[in-house]
Amino acid sequence: MPTWLKKLDQLEKVRSLTPEAYFRLRPSRQLRLQESVQLMETDLKWVTDVITYTRLRVFEGINTPSTEKILSISDADASFIKKGGRQAVIGYKPHLVRSGHGFVISLVVPRGNVADSDLLVPAIEDAIARSGVIPSEVSVDDGYSSKKNRVSLKNSGIDIVSMNGATGKKVTPIEDWESPDYKSARNDRSAIESLMFTIKYRFGFGRLSRRGLEQVTAELLEKVLAYNLCRMVQLEQRRLKEIAKLAA
Repeated sequence: MPTWLKKLDQLEKVRSLTPEAYFRLRPSRQLRLQESVQLMETDLKWVTDVITYTRLRVFEGINTPSTEKILSISDADASFIKKGGRQAVIGYKPHLVRSGHGFVISLVVPRGNVADSDLLVPAIEDAIARSGVIPSEVSVDDGYSSKKNRVSLKNSGIDIVSMNGATGKKVTPIEDWESPDYKSARNDRSAIESLMFTIKYRFGFGRLSRRGLEQVTAELLEKVLAYNLCRMVQLEQRRLKEIAKLAA
């Protein structure tokens, strides 16, 4: 009998003994027992799934989509992320919305490797709901570009919807693309690049210590709040310096 089948048999024995042992334990240990049995059940299910799609691939030439594979034994919610020419990783692909004053006003952490263009409108809608402000300008890179997104955001009352790159140019009327306002909006893209560098390397946004979509989102939100607090202090210090110059 294969080892993994023996483990399933042993799990059945554990399940049969659990009810009797449960009532002999203190409440704190009862919870630990439940968690341990659940972990064993999850691990064995993953092992069974891996063996199933591995057999399909090796013996029948059938490929299983990455969305249906167990990509991480420690985090079932992690996904295969491949973007452009960058090295592929197993993890998450969060999306941020930055305000004109440099604050992060929306954090969206999807399950799986969702296309950027599918998340633009939900991210902007979330930012509007949180801030209560409809922005006059939205500037995004080419990955978020689509005619549908542009129309949707324009219908939301946003005056300038700037989408960079070849796709962005294709879906933007030439008179808008060549206008000073849109040229300025494309130049504003550097601000979000600066934000991403700062939050990634100074606030640990690029590394996670938790697992699972809910816990990962909570950790990233904590880092966003830390960044926003530091940004608030930075702007206040800048304001006080300007007051001091005027008083001098």
